[in-house]
Amino acid sequence: MTPYKNYSTASDWSHRIKKGGMYVAVAAMIGAQMSCGSSDNGNDWEQVTVQEATKGVITTIEETEAGNFVIADEQVVDSKDASRVIIKRLNGKTDTLTLDQAKALVQPTDTVTRQHTNNVQHYHHGGGMGNVLWWGAMGYMMGRSFNSPVQQGIYRNGYNAGGAYSAGTAVSQELKRTSVSRTQMRPVRGRSGFFRGWGGSTGS
Repeated sequence: MTPYKNYSTASDWSHRIKKGGMYVAVAAMIGAQMSCGSSDNGNDWEQVTVQEATKGVITTIEETEAGNFVIADEQVVDSKDASRVIIKRLNGKTDTLTLDQAKALVQPTDTVTRQHTNNVQHYHHGGGMGNVLWWGAMGYMMGRSFNSPVQQGIYRNGYNAGGAYSAGTAVSQELKRTSVSRTQMRPVRGRSGFFRGWGGSTGS
């Protein structure tokens, strides 16, 4: 396994972390509102059962061209706090992110299901860093629903049998098997888009 290195402190990365952190903060505010009780209109809230991972993931992603990444490998680790993202860049540099740092890279558009044609070539190009992390097994660490399977096209070799996609599928099955269920309240409006994913109760 690639040795861990400190997360890059370059200015462009800092900007992305700050920007992504804003969305995490908004999600946290919604959680705080939940704990304070229902709104005046009871229909604005609903009770849902969610599954939370008890184990973690180490995801290795590789840059295939400028700004475009694929998942090269995913492995289960014993705790969620031990989750890491290892980034291998075209210039040979390797960065390692904690789970919180990786979450900050995910933008609202990364959490939305995208429609594809039947042309297999569309599935071999990976995507932006936040997008591939969200739709791989690492996404379950970030709040994506276990009802939403990992997406084959973001893994190295795409639809070819075996390899990174098989590893990601095995990881997702293990995370689901060892997950725990709990009940929570959420705003009905949280069913769609970004907050659907962060709430962890639904997903597509």
